[in-house]
Amino acid sequence: MTAMRHGFSKLLIIMFLTLSCILTSLTIYTYTAKNPSDALRDFRFRGEAKAIVAVVKAERANVYEALSDAFRLLDLDTYIKPGYKIMVKPNVVRAQAPPATTHPETLGALIDLLKSTGSSQIVVAEGSGEGNTLENFRILGLLDVASNSGVEVVDLNVGEFINVTIPDGKAFQNVTLSKRLFEVDFFISLACLKTHSDAVVTLGLKNLIGIPPSLVYGSPKGKLHEADNRLGGTYMAAPITDLATIRPINLTIIDGIVAMEGLGPTQGTPVNMGLIIVGKDPVATDSIAALIMGFNPRLIPTLKMAVDRELGVNDPAYIEVRGVSIEEVFRPFSTARTEHQRFQIMTRDEYILHESRVTFLTASAISWVITVILVMLRVKSKV
Repeated sequence: MTAMRHGFSKLLIIMFLTLSCILTSLTIYTYTAKNPSDALRDFRFRGEAKAIVAVVKAERANVYEALSDAFRLLDLDTYIKPGYKIMVKPNVVRAQAPPATTHPETLGALIDLLKSTGSSQIVVAEGSGEGNTLENFRILGLLDVASNSGVEVVDLNVGEFINVTIPDGKAFQNVTLSKRLFEVDFFISLACLKTHSDAVVTLGLKNLIGIPPSLVYGSPKGKLHEADNRLGGTYMAAPITDLATIRPINLTIIDGIVAMEGLGPTQGTPVNMGLIIVGKDPVATDSIAALIMGFNPRLIPTLKMAVDRELGVNDPAYIEVRGVSIEEVFRPFSTARTEHQRFQIMTRDEYILHESRVTFLTASAISWVITVILVMLRVKSKV
């Protein structure tokens, strides 16, 4: 019986010794593997601002205050002139609840804030990729928000269209668009913070895919994708930047209070980020948002092409971030496709591994303590 007990204790010691060694190895690996600080080192602001982006923490309960903070950080009271006719383009691809689409409270808060600037007219405009735009607005509660605010909602899929020539067009030489897009003084892209199966990320620039009418380009805007495929596939960079060239974005607002990772833009997983990201430069704003999501904005096809077409800045080293720092809110997203990981500076799995380092250290320490106790008990039993 004594021999059996000794044999069992020996086996137990071997098991815990093995476990301790494995956990120690994993602990060392997590502490030496890629970490956010190293991943972000090459993207730190160098002091020469070519663009400014505001990143503020936000919750649904204080979205108006968060937007107000962002506007103040960017001195937008002098940028949005009294008397401006303003168009707000939300993200309403179909009748699907946020975070796949723009949250009604964010739209309502923005309208209230814009009214305080003394604008002469505010229009909310969208051309849904699936379903009827106005019906989608009604289902999602956005129509009530606009109606209660006395704001007109325009369906960009119908109405009077004009043909617009695109200077140095990539996917198109000219496009057919709603005349209403060019009857305003100020255009706001009110986007969501999401990954995308085709474009890698969908932010302020990608939100422009909603402006070409489905009557001309199909549902869900299939001819835009066909045009991109004819170029060999640019991750939708060509049609997106074509649209940004002729309908410039004056202000980008990205709602990242609840974002989406994985199979975006509609089938992904919600992520509580608690952020609002705002900027005048549409490329810079998307670049900071993408970086927070763990992507390298210097590599994202749409942002690279946008820089080539002189639409803005995509290098975070030259973008001043006001509000909270990128390091505070950095959280790599799971990509919509595995191949999109090549655009990331740190993958979701690498980030999870880094975040688990304290857990592995604690488990390793506990395992070693148990191993030592077992050894001491075995030695004592032999005395």
